[in-house]
Amino acid sequence: MTDVKKDKHTLIQSEEQARALYAPPPAGFHGKVGLEVEMPLYRPGAQKPDIPPPATMAQMHKILKDAGYDAQLEPAGVLEYASPPVDVRDVAKLIVQSKSDIATFEKVIGEHGYARAPFAILPTTTPQDALDNKVSRERLEASLAVLAEVYPPGLSNVPLLTTGVQTSFSPKSDEEMFRMAYRGYALTPLIVAAMNSSSGFAVNDDLRRDDVHLRTKYYEDYGTAGGISAAFLKSETPEQFIRNHIREVFDTPMFFAYREDGSLLRSTKDNVLTFRKLIDLGLNTLTNYELAETFLYNDIKIANVRDSEGQVVGKRVEIRAADSGVHQPASTLLLTTALIPDSITAQKFDNLLKDYGFTGNPKQDAALLQAARKNAVEHKGRFMNVPFGNGSLRDFAADVAGLVIAHYERDRAVQAEVSKLAEVLLTGDSDAKLNAAKYKTLADVTRDLQATVVKPLPTPKAPAPKNAA
Repeated sequence: MTDVKKDKHTLIQSEEQARALYAPPPAGFHGKVGLEVEMPLYRPGAQKPDIPPPATMAQMHKILKDAGYDAQLEPAGVLEYASPPVDVRDVAKLIVQSKSDIATFEKVIGEHGYARAPFAILPTTTPQDALDNKVSRERLEASLAVLAEVYPPGLSNVPLLTTGVQTSFSPKSDEEMFRMAYRGYALTPLIVAAMNSSSGFAVNDDLRRDDVHLRTKYYEDYGTAGGISAAFLKSETPEQFIRNHIREVFDTPMFFAYREDGSLLRSTKDNVLTFRKLIDLGLNTLTNYELAETFLYNDIKIANVRDSEGQVVGKRVEIRAADSGVHQPASTLLLTTALIPDSITAQKFDNLLKDYGFTGNPKQDAALLQAARKNAVEHKGRFMNVPFGNGSLRDFAADVAGLVIAHYERDRAVQAEVSKLAEVLLTGDSDAKLNAAKYKTLADVTRDLQATVVKPLPTPKAPAPKNAA
């Protein structure tokens, strides 16, 4: 859950003034990649799996933070790992490091009597279970209150129940940011399909949902703030994209805003706040502009790059469509780093997209991009066997596998992870497809989760400091 600093009182009076916020970051921040992994936790319970209470989450979080890890707490029963940013050319090193770091997280989780779920949505957890165990903080409480009053009932499932894997890239120019966004949106259908870790069940409901990618469907209740950005689909140049995005930030619904004293002004059903409305209230501060941008939940997100002091130094492109799961952190990192930032492989990916009918112009390709996403999300049990552009997603996946294998052929340390990703791309056997054959009923998946053996140590031990030799 993204937080912003409340003390930025500079007023943003116009879209033109906001344009200056989108200057590329300094050279030292170019060409970086970062990884974030949300981990849903559980343990066998009396009738169904339990999720950790807030106190236990706080204990795990403190242990990891004290050891030097960037650990974050999501709303309920979810621990997030964030890697440091590294050069995209060092992605193999990041794969190795993140595997080691995540293993440390799992060790701490196990020592507290819990396990990491292999699904993006823990199938037995209800919204009420999550609310009963939420890690309370100001932004979460305000957001949940507005979601309950203003939005469709199911939208609170996004923060309360879903987990994902995200990668982010810092561009060196407006042009590269535009190309990154295009490649990200074009790749999203494949990310949705290949990284799908659904069990087929959610909210402890017996209804089996193998017809849609449920996590992505939940996001659609955000309306224009979810899915493919309308600002992107109206753009033909980098400058148009940035200016359209700024206009979208000005007009996107905000759950709340900050007053000058740092207190919250919440949206209501009769008055949903936007940054443009805040101008009339004198609350059009840089803090609230940055806050408004965080309320865009598109598949590809424009977000802030921060320095070591937490100060914003530019923008990055965040790729958000991947589910969490066992192989998904490495697979998503390998897939997106090979294809999203500018490189020889990315140029080959651009050419491959043209073979499937995509021109590289968002406005011209809007219908194709929207159809490709819809086909992957509403797959009707066909998973990867759906149309993509003028071909099929299965064929596209196989073509992408060739690009990925070639991109990492010299990185021996990650060949096992490359092989796993290639296997999914070449066979179409995502976790969700395999789970569809394995779990016919909610009782089936509940039984497996309840059989998990967790043996906590009597006293959880702090991991060695991250920077220890």
